[in-house]
Amino acid sequence: MKLPKYSSVPLCLILCALAVSSFAADEAADKPAPAAVPVAVPAAEQADSAGKTAEATKAEAEIVKRRSDAEKAEIEAAREALKAEVEKAKAKKEAEAKAAEEKAKAEAEAKDAEEKAKATAEEKKKAAEEKVATAFEERFPELAKAIADAELSAEKQAEVDVLSANLMASSDALAEVTAREAAGNAQPAEKLDAEIECLTNYTAILAAVPSPENETLLADKQLELHTAREDRLMLAQKEFEEGKIDSDQLRELEERYVKADTVTEAEPVKTAKERKEPFWGYKKHKPLPYLVIVANYRIPRKVIAEYLRTEYDVPYVLLPSNPGKPSKDDQVYFSGGKKNSGELEVALPAPQLSQFIAYLRPETVIILGNDSYINPVYRLAVPEGIRKVEFSDAEWKVNTARLDEFFRRTLKTDLSDHYLDYLQNQDKHNAE
Repeated sequence: MKLPKYSSVPLCLILCALAVSSFAADEAADKPAPAAVPVAVPAAEQADSAGKTAEATKAEAEIVKRRSDAEKAEIEAAREALKAEVEKAKAKKEAEAKAAEEKAKAEAEAKDAEEKAKATAEEKKKAAEEKVATAFEERFPELAKAIADAELSAEKQAEVDVLSANLMASSDALAEVTAREAAGNAQPAEKLDAEIECLTNYTAILAAVPSPENETLLADKQLELHTAREDRLMLAQKEFEEGKIDSDQLRELEERYVKADTVTEAEPVKTAKERKEPFWGYKKHKPLPYLVIVANYRIPRKVIAEYLRTEYDVPYVLLPSNPGKPSKDDQVYFSGGKKNSGELEVALPAPQLSQFIAYLRPETVIILGNDSYINPVYRLAVPEGIRKVEFSDAEWKVNTARLDEFFRRTLKTDLSDHYLDYLQNQDKHNAE
């Protein structure tokens, strides 16, 4: 260490001085500090200070109290909020339980009501079915017995049930039309249509439950149906001639009601071919333009049919004069046109008439006479697809006039004049 210039004092003296100084300091530290000397404070100051201290203490106590009260209020509010939450949760739970109970009760009541309604509906349905069955049995006793006696499968029974419902509906419709007809508010065609619908359903049921006991009933009802259809077609023809319906409407009715009713006892075609003989000994030729069907009465046969055959080459079929129900032993006769000399007469059993007409292939069949002359079953002998025209007025003068109008564009006949000449000759003959 580099000493200053005045450090020429001996080093030992310096060290001694430092040691003395350090010892003095330690001794001073070991000695207790002198006691503080109390200072005298005036009484007024002491009182004022005590008051301030009390006020401070009181203020502090107030603050603590307010703080304590606030904490208590906060705790109480929290307690009340918690209590409210608990009550709310409890109320919600009770409401949910009550709602679930009410829902279950409502569902149970609805289920009970549904079951009661279903049971009531079933009872009503059963009662209605029994009522319908009773009405059906009262209205159609023979048919009800036929259905009851038949052993039907479930599928066939369902089919018969539908047909029975249709029959009841068509029967009600027929009764309604009949009532309106009695009051003068129904057309004849309406009643015929209703009768045909009713008979169609009736025969369909009988056909669905076949039995030997029902064969006669089925045949009778089929004949009634065929007769009703023929009456409807005759009415349509009359309406056509009177201009009440057009040709399209007439054709529609013909397509609707004309049904093939071929009941034959002829030998099978195969047998005839094996013998290489034509049917009924009549040689087949080109289709005929016209074929007349007439009964064995003088005016329609001799005056009209014979005149058409000899003068205009129109052949005719002659039916028995008895308009009653045909017998299988009845005979009908075919008279050919003037160009078919040598084959003018062909006799055949009445049940073979439909097959014979089909064999002749006429384009148009003309039927002369109403039911007083021609039994309805013969009208059904015209096969389906062949045009059929009927002239069935009670006055033959009217029929001849209509025939002239019918042939106006083709044969240009003069039947009216011929018929008038016949009447004059008859009067002259009677006068003589």
